[in-house]
Parts: sequence; structure tokens; C-alpha cells
Amino acid sequence: MDAKKISTLGYGFVIVSPTIFEHCRKDRNITDRRMISYFSKDNNAFYDFISKGAFIPIHHLIYDRYSLYFSLSQFEKSLLDTWNVKTTWESFNLHIDSSNSVWAMEIEEMEKWSIRNLNKYGDCLKGVYYDIYENEYTEFKAIKYNLPEGKYDVKIYGLVRKVKTNNDRENYGFLIELSETESFTSTTDSSETNFSRLFD
Repeated sequence: MDAKKISTLGYGFVIVSPTIFEHCRKDRNITDRRMISYFSKDNNAFYDFISKGAFIPIHHLIYDRYSLYFSLSQFEKSLLDTWNVKTTWESFNLHIDSSNSVWAMEIEEMEKWSIRNLNKYGDCLKGVYYDIYENEYTEFKAIKYNLPEGKYDVKIYGLVRKVKTNNDRENYGFLIELSETESFTSTTDSSETNFSRLFD
């Protein structure tokens, strides 16, 4: 399975359901676009957003590029050809609306939140970086994934590449496993989840 690699400027990324996220903003009359800064001041808003499945922050990561995979209800065994499962986290809420899509976005992008911009990006937002030899590479700041509408209980697998790359980059990934549910019961607080266990 091929995967686009999300950048983690700001030391993390989020899985966000844009329309649900925007509904939560409107319910609370939030006009500030700097959403991470807003959440740092209003913890109740943060808990409300995650409990409604608007987004899942995955944080305290090293700055790198992470391969992302999505699976519906069952583990993708083909991944074991390339990856070892280092750790798992559960359960998180995710609500996908009739747009049938979610986005993975580096945390820094949440400091200039705009659902209108997402609509302009198409299926991704690209950036450029250079290695020490000034070679140019493309990285992804935001990636759109097409997934069925529904409410999901989410399990996250932390992956480590079996054969690491020579430059010690792009050696980590995540599998986001979605199991459909009729209603949200999880109270997992992703702000208190230790995602850095991936690097132990």
C-alpha cells in the first residue's frame, strides 16, 4: 500500500472532519482562526470538539514525515510486509458527514483554519523542503481522504518501518482504523494521550 506522507510542523497533525469542525465553531460562535491557540485557552471547547468527533489531534511527535493509512473495521495485514506495529491507542471519536471525507493536517495549519481554503486545495496542500544538498522535495501539509459517512470509533496503530531509510526520515507511520458505531461513547482525551510512545 502506498501512502502520502504528512508533515508534522508543530510536532503533530490532526485528523479533522471539516464540516463537523465548522459546525462546532459556529455553535460556539468562534471567529478566531487560530484554533490551537483558542483550545489552549478554552479546554471545554477542546473537549466538546473531540467528543463530537470533529477532530483527533495526534501530537508530541518528532518533526518528520509520517505515512498514513486508513482502514475500515479490520487491520490491513499487508502493512506487516513493511511495518512493525509499535503501539496502539484507542478509542477516539470521528464523525464523517455527507462530504464522505476527512483531512489529515499538520498542526500548524490549524492556526489558520479556513474550511474555504480546504475546498480550494483539491485533495492536498503541498509544501517544499530542501535537504542538506539543496535537493528539492515535496511534502504534504494537508491530505484529503475519501471515507464513507458515519460515526466511527477509532483505533490508532503506531508503525515503525522494518527497514529504516538511510537518512533516518520517514521511518514512522500510523494506521487509522475506523469501526462504525451508532453513537459516541468514548471519553478518551487525546490531549492526555502519549503518542510519543511510538519512539520508545
